Amino acid sequence: MKQIRYIPFLLLLLVGFISCETYGDYEIEYSSIHPLGGKYRVVVKDETGAQVYKNYCEISNTTNESTTQCWLRIGAYSLSGANAYSINGKINCDLKTLTFSGTNIENLAGNVATSTNTFTLTDGKVTLQGATAPSGTVADAISFTFTNSRFPGKTYTVEGYRYTGWSED
Repeated sequence: MKQIRYIPFLLLLLVGFISCETYGDYEIEYSSIHPLGGKYRVVVKDETGAQVYKNYCEISNTTNESTTQCWLRIGAYSLSGANAYSINGKINCDLKTLTFSGTNIENLAGNVATSTNTFTLTDGKVTLQGATAPSGTVADAISFTFTNSRFPGKTYTVEGYRYTGWSED
């Protein structure tokens, strides 16, 4: 009778061994604009050096997987385009030099389909392992300047680092 008690245990053990599967090395799939793309923690400053915004900037690939253009957005999709720091548009990028720029880019900030507002982005650069996040983690650095047609004559500077996911960052 004692041997019958071992049967469920042995069946469970057998199922455990059968269900174990081993996999080889994973192949990481990158977007068409890797390593430029990603989420960055940034500070936006006006021409006086005053901080006007601190949050996220995202660089993402286009739907046609272009290697010469990408989307750049500061803030959430719904962040109003009335803010000077709100930009969302398709810019030019160079993956070899990790640079990006754009002139008179339609500003789709505020999650709009079309806009008469534009922005111009210059000196865009990502430096691999070029920053140290508050947690002490070495991360990629990002920097660029932009102007927004809603605020003529004002230039904004953006600097930051790739988002690490650590709570301190």
